[in-house]
Amino acid sequence: MIHVREVRLDDLPVIAEMMHHALDPYYGGDHRAHAKRIVETASKGNTDTNGHFSAEQLMYVATEDSHIVGILNFVSKYQGTVKISPLIVREDARGKGVSRMLLQKLNEYAKEYQVRQIYCTVSAKNTIALSFFLAQGYVRAGIASRHYRSDIDEVMLYKIVEHDGILPEERIISIRPMEKHDEEQVRHLVLSRLSPYFNGIDDRWVTALFEGYARKSTRDPNEKYKLIWVAKAPDGTVLGVAAATPKKGEPVKLMPLVAQDIQAFSALVAELPSHLREYGHKLYTHTVPTSVEVETFQHHSWRIEAMMPEAYKCGVVTQQWGLVMEASVMRTMRVKRQYFDAILAETKPLEVRVGYGNIRKIKKGDFIRLESDRNHGIVEIVDIRTYTTFAEMLKHEKAEHIAPDCPDGALNILRGIYPREKEDLGVYVFQLKVVKKASGN
Repeated sequence: MIHVREVRLDDLPVIAEMMHHALDPYYGGDHRAHAKRIVETASKGNTDTNGHFSAEQLMYVATEDSHIVGILNFVSKYQGTVKISPLIVREDARGKGVSRMLLQKLNEYAKEYQVRQIYCTVSAKNTIALSFFLAQGYVRAGIASRHYRSDIDEVMLYKIVEHDGILPEERIISIRPMEKHDEEQVRHLVLSRLSPYFNGIDDRWVTALFEGYARKSTRDPNEKYKLIWVAKAPDGTVLGVAAATPKKGEPVKLMPLVAQDIQAFSALVAELPSHLREYGHKLYTHTVPTSVEVETFQHHSWRIEAMMPEAYKCGVVTQQWGLVMEASVMRTMRVKRQYFDAILAETKPLEVRVGYGNIRKIKKGDFIRLESDRNHGIVEIVDIRTYTTFAEMLKHEKAEHIAPDCPDGALNILRGIYPREKEDLGVYVFQLKVVKKASGN
């Protein structure tokens, strides 16, 4: 039986040897001295008097039959963040859930003290630890070359901590090709979002963008044709826009990539790769992102590639972000959190959509990445059934498999999401099989 408790001073000899054995292959320095400092600090009041930003330091050990098999030390910062340094599990105790049990202590602390973010670094060669943190929903922030040892790179990771009551209300957002009646909203959104950071973004530039979209059927990179997608609310409001320009050599430039809020931006970043894989092997964009847009890029495996001072406007640093796409890109389907949880709990085996172009391309046997904010899981499409209307569909499908919390209101729920003209595109019912449970915050 594994037990987790606070560290004691008499644990020091064992912890010192554990830290030396686990850290020495990846890090320079005296790990036994490091162990002495953190054990003494944690066992004598949790106050790190040497850390300028440190509010307190806590340390826990996991024991099995009274023997220490795992340790977790973390430092709470005045900025509302927490650093893990280190998390170690003995090799012969791996596979027993020790790391998750230790992290639970940190998660409880983060919830109680409203921690914004947890972060850590992991040696690029420590693939076991790296895989563990990524599976727990941590995101790659970047790589520090030759950081703690001159021959080893360090991967920087973080996780945003969700707290009840502070997240924005979820909305239904669909990603669709731009239509003629969207142009006025798109023009306003592009001008308002880009002109503060890019000289030359004016009405003429947006008109040229629309003209490039009219040439999309050429599929000739020399024509500089455009593909334009919009993120739309059910009432037709354009919440975001992305214009793609396929280039020679098959990179695809996204310019603009803008949105009214982070939910629309996330929807575009999540879904565009599956739309654009046939046009190239890589996406890239020039942007001046907000902090939450940076989080979104990193969450979806984009990497910052360049910092370009005054490339588009004096006094402004423009960033180039890129995403190298696999030969086959898994489609992403975003669902509201209550339905996401129900699908992965296998109480909602059916997902209903209308026949947008991207929905019609989904085939039986496809694997789909389900997303809800920073959480995701993988499902397989085991069957697809189509109907002309929601009402007809509900005559044949079990409403409790579509809206388990409110089966009697399933028809109203669906019509609240999709107006009648969208229902006319056809109703698609996807029968799902959960392949991978949720990971994330």
